[in-house]
Amino acid sequence: MRRLCIALLLLALLIWGSWWSLHAVEQVTGSIVREIQAGNLDQAHQHWDDAQLLLGSLLLHDEIDQADRLFDRVLAAHESESSEDFLLDCTELLAQLNHLPDLERPSFINLL
Repeated sequence: MRRLCIALLLLALLIWGSWWSLHAVEQVTGSIVREIQAGNLDQAHQHWDDAQLLLGSLLLHDEIDQADRLFDRVLAAHESESSEDFLLDCTELLAQLNHLPDLERPSFINLL
């Protein structure tokens, strides 16, 4: 009986940890997406930099590096006032940021 209780407790902790990590990634990326859509690129980039430790511990580094490169491209296009490059890179960045929480969602694809 004791082993069963310990196993159930560990299962509950794993489920809670999975839920928390999904919720944390959704909150961080959601707030960054809202800041970008509002036009606050510098604030969004600062928020992104502040979230690197959390995201780096929860997500694949390749995905984070891709979003980081896109952020750099968006900021460079914004500074150079290249509207076509800015819109294209901004759309790609938003898609990447919206993709990050999908990596944490429990789905059959993520289990493979």
